[in-house]
Amino acid sequence: MAKLPVTYKHDAVRVETLEDIWDIIDEICKPDGNYTDGQILYHSVPFFADCNLLIEDWMMQMITEYNYVTRFNVSLGELDNISTDRLDCFSIIDKEVNACMQEKAKKDNG
Repeated sequence: MAKLPVTYKHDAVRVETLEDIWDIIDEICKPDGNYTDGQILYHSVPFFADCNLLIEDWMMQMITEYNYVTRFNVSLGELDNISTDRLDCFSIIDKEVNACMQEKAKKDNG
């Protein structure tokens, strides 16, 4: 049994299955107008669950495709026609360029 700080309730909660975790998520993500569901999940889920249990392969694929479309200006219609290897290389290059820029900014700012 656990008391969840994310619900602001002192009711004991038994978390044994993935369904139990999703029930808690449903409760904490009730709309309140102050935060998006993503913000609530980002700040709350690590308190009571391993996020890797919740993220499915298709979700990661959608996030990756979103990044391709927004970072590399690839149209949705063309996404299926572009080589996966090429997109992977672009992602690696983008990550490394950003890391270099961050390192340079640290050095320049003392």
